[in-house]
Amino acid sequence: MAVVRDPAFWKRFSTAVHLDDMSRAEKSQLPNRERSDSWLERQNAKKSRRTVICFVFWICFLAVAAGIVVILVWLNATGRLAKDKNAT
Repeated sequence: MAVVRDPAFWKRFSTAVHLDDMSRAEKSQLPNRERSDSWLERQNAKKSRRTVICFVFWICFLAVAAGIVVILVWLNATGRLAKDKNAT
């Protein structure tokens, strides 16, 4: 492993790390709408939105299927679905 030969390197490095830490601390104190540029936060929001949309889709699909079954049972009970034996 190579050793850094510049004697001021570690001072510059620690100063850069300190400034980076300070800028992150300032960003964490900003309101949420200014901090929401994080990739991970956007991915979590997409996943949450997708979960809600999927849940709503399946509830609507099951409601339509149940409605069709209820209508078919009702038509069968009233005799409108059965073949008319006197037609021929």
